[in-house]
Amino acid sequence: MSFRKFAGLRQSVHMRHFFRCALALALLIIGIDGAGEVVRADERAAAPSPHSSSAFAPASSLSLFPITANLPRPAEKPPLPFTEPLVGPFIKRAPMSDIERRTTAFLPTEEFLARLTPIEPPDEDRWIRVDLSEQVTIVYENGKAIRGFVISSGLPRTPTVQGEFRIRMKVRSQTMSGGSGASYYYLPNVQWVQYFYGEYAFHGTYWHSDFGRPKSRGCINMTNADAKWLFDWAGPVWDGKTAWFRSTPDNPGTLVIVHE
Repeated sequence: MSFRKFAGLRQSVHMRHFFRCALALALLIIGIDGAGEVVRADERAAAPSPHSSSAFAPASSLSLFPITANLPRPAEKPPLPFTEPLVGPFIKRAPMSDIERRTTAFLPTEEFLARLTPIEPPDEDRWIRVDLSEQVTIVYENGKAIRGFVISSGLPRTPTVQGEFRIRMKVRSQTMSGGSGASYYYLPNVQWVQYFYGEYAFHGTYWHSDFGRPKSRGCINMTNADAKWLFDWAGPVWDGKTAWFRSTPDNPGTLVIVHE
């Protein structure tokens, strides 16, 4: 072999060795992170830990895993305000199918009573309060609220009369009808009726269960069980047989105060 050919072959070997060294150096530089520490191949393939103290993930892992922020989760959306009257613990409930046992009765708490419209309490041993803004009836005895009911009063076009009244007549059951055209109604066997002014009365209701909002043509709608409790508690004391039982000076009706 001539000296020229030997020198050319040797130069070619040196060039290949140079390129191999340059390629190894380039790969080593790529494998170094921003802090100057060498990152092993298995570390680059692993998912970044959410608890890692490093501010940045390795460049080779950014295309493999989603970017996630380690910020606190936002608080859950608060519930909507309560849309029904807050009436405290119910005494007893019953399904809609058991009409005679349905009740909205509750035990009035001092906190609940403080939310009602302030009124001057009457000088009466027993009296009934109807708060139309809260859609509740509260029963008082000897200066203490002993029972409450969620009721349905008159609709805006047929509002419940306001003022001070006394129960003037009791009817165990009757048919109620009236109106005309689309507003005509016919309701047989309306139970435990107590009239306190004109045709305005407390009475049982079986045709709806939407207590807590105005629904009636002016009367105070209650469940049958609640209307019976009030019928038995309030004066005049019924004799148990007279169909249309009126109050008298000797057997007066209980005071009723209706207000917004």
